[in-house]
Parts: sequence; C-alpha cells; structure tokens
Amino acid sequence: MEVERMFNPWMDFFPENLVNLSFESIHGLKGEKLEVEGLIRSEETLNLEGETETLNLKTFKKEDLEKRVFEISPLNDYVTVVGVDISLRKIGNTKNGVVCAFRGTVVWKDEYAYHYTRYGPLLYHLTENHAKTVFGLKFDGGNPNHNLGKIQFFVEKVFQKHVLRNLKNSIVLFDGCLSTQMVNVETLNLARKNNNRVLAFAKKSRLYSWSEPLKVLREKFSPCILCLNDLLSESFKSTCLGWVFLAKLSKENFLFRLDVDKTLALDEAVQTVRRLIGNEHFHHGYPETLRIAHSLSILTRVEVIAIQRFLTEKLGIKILRPENHRRMLFGPFGGW
Repeated sequence: MEVERMFNPWMDFFPENLVNLSFESIHGLKGEKLEVEGLIRSEETLNLEGETETLNLKTFKKEDLEKRVFEISPLNDYVTVVGVDISLRKIGNTKNGVVCAFRGTVVWKDEYAYHYTRYGPLLYHLTENHAKTVFGLKFDGGNPNHNLGKIQFFVEKVFQKHVLRNLKNSIVLFDGCLSTQMVNVETLNLARKNNNRVLAFAKKSRLYSWSEPLKVLREKFSPCILCLNDLLSESFKSTCLGWVFLAKLSKENFLFRLDVDKTLALDEAVQTVRRLIGNEHFHHGYPETLRIAHSLSILTRVEVIAIQRFLTEKLGIKILRPENHRRMLFGPFGGW
C-alpha cells in the first residue's frame, strides 16, 4: 500500500537530527544519577496555552447561531484519512537537565482497515545547551514542565512536517488547534503543496459554549458544524490559521472544536468535513484514526519504568528516589 511504503521502515524516513540528538545526548549520560520521584503518577500536562480568549455562546441569540450552522451529510468518495499525534514524557531529572522520551504515531485508514507506524520511543537528555544549539529555544530555569512543553511543540512540528512531506491527496488530522502557537505556516504550506487537507480536533478548548444556545447543535439529529470565525475578536483571529467550528459529528451529544485550513474557501472546508465523515468512523464524535494515534503514542507508567531500567542496565545510571514526606506522613492518603 502507498501510505505504508511511505512510513516503513521508520528509520529511513524519520528526521535525522532528532535521531542523532537522541543517541548523542543519552550516550553522554553514562554513570550519571537520575532523580525519578513523582515522575510516573499520571500523564503530565506539558502543553502551553494555545488560546487566550474565552467565547461564551450564551451571549448570542439562538437565531443568530442557527444561521451559522451547517448540517453535514457524508461524501463517500474515497480519500485516505491520516491521524498524527505525539507524546513527550519526563523520565527523570539529572544535575544538568532532564531525561525525556518521545514517541510519535501515524495512523491511516484505507478502504479495509486501520494501519499504524510508531516512531520511538526516542530518549533525550535535554540541557540548556541543547535547547539553544539544537532547538533554538531558551529554557525557563524555574519551570521544567514549561520547558518540556516548548520541546514538545518543537518536536511535534518537526514530526508533522515529516508526515506531510510523505503524504499526498489525504485528509490529515492533528490533535489540538490550528493556531500560530500549535502549527506553523510552513507546515500548512507543505500540506497544500501535496494537496493534503489539514484538520485539527481539540479535546479541550477555551471556546466555551454553554446554556440554551447548545440546543442549536444538540437538538439536531444529523452531524453538523457551527462556524465561529465571525464571532471571534480580531486579536483571537490573528492567531488562527484555520476556520474555527464547533462540531457535532455523530449522533451522541459530544462537541469538539474543529479547525480547518483557512486557505480553503468556506464551502471547501465544509466539503472536506463531509468527506471526512464519509471515510471515517467516529467514537462519541471524535475521529477513530486520531483516537488510535493518541492511544498508541502515550507512554504508559510501565513503559516509563522499563525505560528507567534500561538506562540503569545499559548506561550504569543510578536511580535516586528522594524521600517523599507526604508519603511518610500520610501513607496512602498522601497521594501516590
């Protein structure tokens, strides 16, 4: 299959600079000490805020919102649907920086089945020097999670470009939104060059929509989308690289923010959503390719422990677990 040939074997296609940095930075860790306390509780939120505006649809009349609703029927002409997601997980702290693991996943759906390729996990020892020389970023000395968020965005953009460079004539789904903080213009230009249509689904958004106006979408039986662009402030629109919709794409009453590349005319954006519905399955209104990509990219607690064990056996790294005063004082009631 054409898409499968594009992404296998992964070492032939994955960005060389990220692979080299992984080998070089981890090799320099031999004999170091790694502090791991509190690093495997749950998936950490590393994302930086991509939005600064709250939109409360309660302030708009129901009649005005109804004018902006597009009822969506599926277009069944075949197109490949591709979902892209990455995760970056902290493994431990060293005296000079932080060790983290990256894994990216590409999932695609053809006429018969879902397929995937996973990239990684790749391990990185990130120091302030790496941030400047390799990533061109400046670390914030007081906020390690904020620093990892910066690295995650950098790696995610590299990974997105890698995928779009190898795809043609596809609908490509990203996690998040099409804002200047989440996706850069170069990435979207690469997609357009290869005739790919980029959409982004946000599981969390500050585009709040509550109270009566929600009935505009929730009372409708068929899939529908509500266009929000002309309701946004100029400052918010200046950061948007896409059409912004509130989308209900299945019979269940789950709504998501959906962004579609802004270079498409509005009717083309709607047609793209119709084509997506005609070629994809949805789980509570969320596309299955993107759901699988997220599930396969996440590094579990067991995998984090396995990576720590690998570092001790292969590189002689000593694992340090500092005393946890809350655990000593409160036992199971102190949080684990």
